Parts: sequence; structure tokens; C-alpha cells
Amino acid sequence: MEISTIPFCVSWLARVMRTRFDARARSMGLTRAQWSMIAAIRLSPGLMQAELASQLEINSVTAGRIIDKLEAAGWVERRADPADRRAYRMYLRDKAQPTLASLGEIAAEELAVAMRGISAEEQAVFLDLLKRTIANLTGQEATFTLPESAAASE
Repeated sequence: MEISTIPFCVSWLARVMRTRFDARARSMGLTRAQWSMIAAIRLSPGLMQAELASQLEINSVTAGRIIDKLEAAGWVERRADPADRRAYRMYLRDKAQPTLASLGEIAAEELAVAMRGISAEEQAVFLDLLKRTIANLTGQEATFTLPESAAASE
């Protein structure tokens, strides 16, 4: 199979990396939906269920089921919104920290495999090009960054 377009290559890369990461996270007892939710809450603590659902491109009912399981496992908690008694905001619990650390290790190992044979300079150029492409499509500056621990958990 010849891969010859940028959109196809970017999509394929994301799918392969996500699939490999998913297989390793499953060995920790986490589904893709669960580790994705943990990562989303880590990146944006205090979001409401509907906001998390939107970020993950899932419906609110599905997000609620995932949050229910994560809450039962002691990894996340719902806190009442002080401005709206009917609303709850999602936060990670301390119990999630070792899981986040393990997910970060998996992400770093998988990235090392993906970048094998690619120099640090080439990686920097690649990342810059991806950021600029995202900025072109979203109208946002290409200077956005994720906290290192959050980026590693994706």
C-alpha cells in the first residue's frame, strides 16, 4: 500500500499510535474510552460532563457511563458546581496519579519507538510543521503547548 498524501499519513500515524497505546493501556485494565476521559480531565480539570463529551466527540450519556465507572474505581470525582446546584464538575482523584504516571511512561516509550532513527532536529521540524498546519486550520497561534505530563498521557 502506497501512502502518498499528508492527510492520509497523519490519520494513519494517529491511528497506529492510538492503537498501540490502547493495547498497552488495556493491560492496565483501562479501555480507550477510560484513558481518553482521564486524559481529558487531566488537561481540563473542572469541566462538566457535556464539555468533556464534546472534547472527546462522544455523546453526554456515553461520557456519563465512562465517568460512572471511573468514579466507582476511585479515579475521578464529581464536585457540585458552586454556580449551579444541578451541575457537576469532574476532577481527578489522587488515586489516578499512579495511573497517569504509568500512561505517561507508555506514551514516552511509544513515542521513542515512533521516532527511532529520526534526529532531534528532524523531530523539532516535524512538530513545528504540525503545529503550523493546525494553526492554519484553526486560526489559532502555532505556539500552543501541553504540559509535559498531560502530553505524555494522550
